[in-house]
Amino acid sequence: MTLPLLRPMLAFPSEPFSSNEHLFEIKWDGYRCLAYLDGGTVLRSRNLIDLTPAFPELGRLNALADSLPVIVDGEIVVTVDGKPSFSVLQRRGRLSDPQRIVRAAEETPALFVAFDILYRKGRPVMEEPVETRREMLRAIFADVSSLVVSDYVIGNGEEFFRACTAAGIEGMVAKKLGSPYLPGKRSPLWRKVRSAKEADLVICGWEEGQRRRKLGALILGAYRDGALVFQGKVGSGFSEKEEDALLEAMAKIAVRDPPLAVPRDRPLRRPHWVRPLLVCTVKFTETTADGYLRHPSYQGLRWDKEPAECGIVALQA
Repeated sequence: MTLPLLRPMLAFPSEPFSSNEHLFEIKWDGYRCLAYLDGGTVLRSRNLIDLTPAFPELGRLNALADSLPVIVDGEIVVTVDGKPSFSVLQRRGRLSDPQRIVRAAEETPALFVAFDILYRKGRPVMEEPVETRREMLRAIFADVSSLVVSDYVIGNGEEFFRACTAAGIEGMVAKKLGSPYLPGKRSPLWRKVRSAKEADLVICGWEEGQRRRKLGALILGAYRDGALVFQGKVGSGFSEKEEDALLEAMAKIAVRDPPLAVPRDRPLRRPHWVRPLLVCTVKFTETTADGYLRHPSYQGLRWDKEPAECGIVALQA
């Protein structure tokens, strides 16, 4: 039986909240993917990229499942000291040499965390309530070394979120009880809440926006040993009014040459450069192994802070 290629359902950002009409679960810090399980196992990213070759230790998830064929939604994670580490996962995901992949699978094995099911016995179950789908997952899987069915609580989401934050977890996801699964759609039925950090960084340039947006993203840097180091980009968090104000301010300090080096693996889209005089505050969840910000959000300018005061953000293990 041929299973359809689908994209995962996505959540809207949210502040922490409590509700007896929602289930709350950990927001796993990994690679989101759908697992297609039948005669074999295929792991596809949210963009339909086949991730299976990069994680051979997950290649037999189908042998753990009942009621085949099934499509399961979940996250590929690698844990370090009991917590998901995106940096370690990212290093694994970049490997291409088969021998190094096999060695990495033995040294830092990945885990598949299942939290939803789309097809069971080859038939769609996406119209079933989310809590019913979760019970289906538990019925067809037994927790083993390479697969876990995600737990959840109902009610006190704020307390659950505080516990996640205290444990160093990325955040939580809230899902409306009784809700269906909407493949490929971002829906308020699912709400994600992230634990965020803050940093003050130097604006070094900007990218042009698309469609109605004039400003696509700010190009950010910070100082290390007197030199600016690329820290990534931020393309969310500013309103249309703030976009206009930022563009006006940057137009006055425009320069031709970039004030910092940008790594080749971080290509920019139509960049414009400025003198590194403006400082802004950015919220983010963590940094990657390369030192770039993950999930950054612009919070505003810091007129009271000198660029030289902005040191690089410490790497997260």
